[in-house]
Amino acid sequence: MEIGATLKTVLTIVSGLCWTTVYILIIIRSFRDKTYGMPFWALAFNVGWEFIFSFVLIPDQLGLQGIINRIWLAFDVVILVTYVMYGKKEWPKNVPESVFYPYSLLGLIVGYLFVYFMSVELDHSQGMYAAFVQNLMMSLLFISMLNNRKSRQGQSVAIAVLKMIGTLAPTILFGAKSPFVLFLGLSCFVFDFIYTVLLSKTAKTPKQEI
Repeated sequence: MEIGATLKTVLTIVSGLCWTTVYILIIIRSFRDKTYGMPFWALAFNVGWEFIFSFVLIPDQLGLQGIINRIWLAFDVVILVTYVMYGKKEWPKNVPESVFYPYSLLGLIVGYLFVYFMSVELDHSQGMYAAFVQNLMMSLLFISMLNNRKSRQGQSVAIAVLKMIGTLAPTILFGAKSPFVLFLGLSCFVFDFIYTVLLSKTAKTPKQEI
């Protein structure tokens, strides 16, 4: 199935606007709630993907998606700052805090190399497979983060819904040619929907233990 040029542009813009808004809302909630709003490993892979497809594996002409990638990278750097500022609050009590920064750096390196090698060896430097694999990981990690925090701290229903739409658009765009991408994208949609429902039923602030 071929996607026409106009629909391709529309889906790219929808994805770009939705995800940009997700990042902005995550930043606002992170500073307001004094926590980080994106699970660390999802963030590490995101930063790696956006840096690679903004400055490393790029076509001769940057194009619309290339511009969007650089916008996303700028916002993700701010989200990374919130993780550095507030991440120690949720660091395991039985692990020395001195490990926090080396662990975080290792995560960023692993995320970068995973995206790079997957894209170069399996995807002809397009980044499609890595993007959907890490998006599915992110969907699962958001559910895990909600379960661990037992509140909406750093999160909101608007973020969940926009993430769901922002992933559905490229699922339509790239899933038309790849059953694997279609599977990954639809899996993201299912878990994003579950996350949205769970989030809507969760208190805004953590319950106090008696």
